[in-house]
Amino acid sequence: MNLGQYEALVGQLAVEIQRTLISRGVANDVAADIVQDMFVKVLESDLVLPPAKLRPYLYKVAWSTYLDQYRRHARLQALVARYLGPGLVATTVQPPVSDHPDLRRALQHLRPRDQTLLVHRYVDQWSVEQIATAMAITPGAVKMRLHRVHRKLRKQIRGLEHDE
Repeated sequence: MNLGQYEALVGQLAVEIQRTLISRGVANDVAADIVQDMFVKVLESDLVLPPAKLRPYLYKVAWSTYLDQYRRHARLQALVARYLGPGLVATTVQPPVSDHPDLRRALQHLRPRDQTLLVHRYVDQWSVEQIATAMAITPGAVKMRLHRVHRKLRKQIRGLEHDE
């Protein structure tokens, strides 16, 4: 099996694994991040497994990556609750959008986490590394989430333009 066929097989399995993670209750964007990390790990490693052993290995890597991320997130939430106290009020940061009503409506459809990501990047002018540290994710995940949020905004704005 040449490298192109191997990459195609890993790509097919990545889609399958992402669907499996989503069916088990993992958020869509988290599942996409996990599958991307898994895909990069497999292609960067020198390990070339036969197709019969590749599927179980990829499922194991994906599930372990998800559990690590889940535990890290739970630990972070516990630390926030412990040190900032129960009186912490979660606020949604509203980005300053003045002259673009379509953009304002599209931003309102985003999840608070995605809004916060955009605010840190474009209003606060944080670097990708600063955002990654603050959100306890990798810089690659920040870049991918920014790309996905941009794509969501583009679809939202195009949909709003067609509705009018």
